[in-house]
Amino acid sequence: MSAFRNALARNAVKAAISGRVLVIQRAPAAVIAARSLSVLASSKNTPSTTAVHNKEQRQGFATSLSFADFSKLDSSLDKAQQYMDEGVSFQNNNMLPLAMSSFQRSLNERPTAAAHYNMGVCYFQLGDYQSSINSFQESLKLSPHHADVHTNIATAHIKLNSNLTQALSHLQAAANIAPQDAEIQFNLAVISEQTGDFDGAINAYKAAVDLGLETANVNLRNVKTKKFAKMAKQAEFQDTKSE
Repeated sequence: MSAFRNALARNAVKAAISGRVLVIQRAPAAVIAARSLSVLASSKNTPSTTAVHNKEQRQGFATSLSFADFSKLDSSLDKAQQYMDEGVSFQNNNMLPLAMSSFQRSLNERPTAAAHYNMGVCYFQLGDYQSSINSFQESLKLSPHHADVHTNIATAHIKLNSNLTQALSHLQAAANIAPQDAEIQFNLAVISEQTGDFDGAINAYKAAVDLGLETANVNLRNVKTKKFAKMAKQAEFQDTKSE
């Protein structure tokens, strides 16, 4: 299970975060959680990228330079932003083919992490999970330190073929990027539990609780019970072998 985060680039100045949905069920399932991101990402990394990510990670899609800085130098980014806004408008009205056409035009003007991300969201909503993964991977190439991209790839892997190994890998990457995100810690715990890594699940559930997600306490108690049951069974097996 992992919460899917929907990034919609609206403008190039301020990131607006919408409501987020967290799922508490223990069975693996992908759930869409809307998140609005507004910054058109740069196609190049600069030495300042890390610092900006640290500053803007909790707000939205981080870039190495602001849109205003780019627009002074390259008119193609202005067109890319116009197509991005157009695509977002189509997507908000559930006109996904038109949205994808606009996002592709944005990519043609200037490849950006945000455009690839939004394209991935469209593919996901259409049920084409492999193409969704491909688009998110392209987004990662341009902006490798964005936790939501890893979260969405994890969700897509689960929807595509229940690949918990890949999902776990990307959720661990997301947790490394955004260790203070309670939702990511919770989702990491769920997948760790599903793969039998009870210690990892316990640590992640504890982190989620410490970050304010009190409902994770129920899951924490359950996985501790599973761990103790497993240990008891192993001890019983060892006693049987020694007789």
